[in-house]
Amino acid sequence: MNDLLYEVQRVFALLDPPPERSFVAARAALAFRDPDAALAELVTSLTPSAAGLRGAARMLTFEGVDVAVEVEVSAGARRLCLTGRVSPARAAHLTVRHAGDAVSVPVDATGFFLADGVAPGPVMLHFALPDGASVVTSWTTL
Repeated sequence: MNDLLYEVQRVFALLDPPPERSFVAARAALAFRDPDAALAELVTSLTPSAAGLRGAARMLTFEGVDVAVEVEVSAGARRLCLTGRVSPARAAHLTVRHAGDAVSVPVDATGFFLADGVAPGPVMLHFALPDGASVVTSWTTL
């Protein structure tokens, strides 16, 4: 039975291999794991047309135990700009993980952050708090 499964896998790999970007995304997701971090899940995603608004910004809300993250995503020339706030407000360090790369920015004491130069595609926000704790958002496609 194992020989048959091996042969089927080999045939699929030859005739219809997965795209390289799938491997890159999988490696990036595993490289950025933080098993001790608190998870903030996406609860709201509003695009301008869905919200009845004009403009190019998309609004995202992530919620976890005792934390909320609100993010506005606006389009730049070829990259995205993320503006947001962490509640309850606290200083932290934010790393926006995207397409095999990362953008790191400070979060001020009011919880405000601005991350520019984020590539479109799968994105995850990782907040490193001063007490050593971490908060991560679920992966979201922008």
